[in-house]
Amino acid sequence: MNKTGALLRELHDAETDLAKTYRSVADRQAADAGTHYPARTVAEQCDRHAERIRAWAERFDVRIHAPGTAEPLAAVRDALRHTAAEVRGDRPTPGLALLHDLCLLHEKAQAASIHWVVLGQVAQALRDRELLESGTACHDETLTQIKWITTRIKDVAPQAVAVAD
Repeated sequence: MNKTGALLRELHDAETDLAKTYRSVADRQAADAGTHYPARTVAEQCDRHAERIRAWAERFDVRIHAPGTAEPLAAVRDALRHTAAEVRGDRPTPGLALLHDLCLLHEKAQAASIHWVVLGQVAQALRDRELLESGTACHDETLTQIKWITTRIKDVAPQAVAVAD
């Protein structure tokens, strides 16, 4: 595999992981419409990014497969963790759980973003205008995601941390 193909594979992995994390957060935060619905929408945006990356990879003779279906027992596993945490009494408050989820999203979105930066530099070096323009558009969407996550963190943090239970 060539180096550009390897970069595209890493970017694809970052985008699919980000989409999966958005979906997990949306499921955990179903009661918070300000997080649930946007997270679902943005997960679909990440899926579209991954689709584009797979198409670009073919230009570089690299096959990247779409992610498989969700792990069938994932929901059961998550429910068991949730119940076990409640029984132990170490389940965080909803505000802290949301803050934790948002910080995790921020970390994964930043990882995807830096891969987009690298791809942009490679596209410039290769003088691949189409890759540069498309990649820049996807990167701009990822930067918008990061801004949304940061805004949600700013909204949630004071209530989650500073206000007594």
